[in-house]
Amino acid sequence: MKTIILSVLLLLLTSCSPKAPGITPPFVINPYEFYERFNLRTIISSYSGYVKYYCATYPKDFFRPDQLFMPDMETLVIENDQRRLIFELYEEDRIIVIEESKDGTYRAKYLYKVYYNEEHDDFRTDRIYIPKQEDCQEYIIPSEALEEEPQQ
Repeated sequence: MKTIILSVLLLLLTSCSPKAPGITPPFVINPYEFYERFNLRTIISSYSGYVKYYCATYPKDFFRPDQLFMPDMETLVIENDQRRLIFELYEEDRIIVIEESKDGTYRAKYLYKVYYNEEHDDFRTDRIYIPKQEDCQEYIIPSEALEEEPQQ
């Protein structure tokens, strides 16, 4: 009888424990850290197709450093000719991810709980995980440098 009660108590306690793998970020996260180490394979976004096909995983793999700016210490904005990706550090372990197309045809806003994955030294959510394919292709960040038209 004691064994049954102990087993039920143990089951109840473990079912109430947090399910997120990893740990709450052990430090205040600088927005630039999201550019370097936020795992896009763990969020629902228009990048889901890209991370399924390409080996790229982090915003730094899709955007050049000159394509980002930080309007304040809680926000990171990354943009190219087609898209804008905004990370707002909402709380110590929560972020708001806003994704917009420049032509106005797409806008999504999600709140995620973020954790630090020690094994991979990156930040993730526990929403989903899109595995990297063995035959994934390298992603080449397009050059968006404007070339001047030759004058005639």
